[in-house]
Amino acid sequence: MVWKYLILIFSLICPVYAKAQTYPVTGLGQCVDFISAASTTLTSQIQAHSGVRAYGLPPSYDPLTAKILVPPYSCDSFDLPGLYKTVGYLSHELGHHVAGVPNIDAPITKAQYVERNCVWEAKAVVNNAVVSDQIRGFSEGTVEIPLISENSATLWVMWSSGASLVDIGKAFCDNNHVASGKTYTKQHEDYYDANYPW
Repeated sequence: MVWKYLILIFSLICPVYAKAQTYPVTGLGQCVDFISAASTTLTSQIQAHSGVRAYGLPPSYDPLTAKILVPPYSCDSFDLPGLYKTVGYLSHELGHHVAGVPNIDAPITKAQYVERNCVWEAKAVVNNAVVSDQIRGFSEGTVEIPLISENSATLWVMWSSGASLVDIGKAFCDNNHVASGKTYTKQHEDYYDANYPW
């Protein structure tokens, strides 16, 4: 089991941390718990999140039930990039949970509706980046949690340079796609047109 090897490696690198640390219980396996513990942000969010965290598709956060789904992964595999991506998904979806639901009540213009939903995505991206940065720092660069996006390189640069949530959200929504193949921007525009008729 790869997570046992990870525990051994981290215990040898940072024995004081390994002895003193209580690992958050993600419900996604001990290997995910262990990697998550390297981020104080992610640890506190896991402990505060009372909803279900489970494997399933599509990866998502349901604001009504606080249920989080991340793509299936097994701690019994030796797929370290898959493990890191699982933690990335978890941090992205918890970013939605922490951000709360955006105010999209009518009356609202289409531009406002799209922007508020995209800022919600930006908050998830920023949470993912903060968690990744903390884990990279703790592991001295050996563990790289990816940003969950199709344009991660652009978003890394934007986050690192202090870009606004509006700008990060626009970059995310214009360049990432939902299951139907539409960009997030187009999906939000179409939803607005169908559900906000005045």
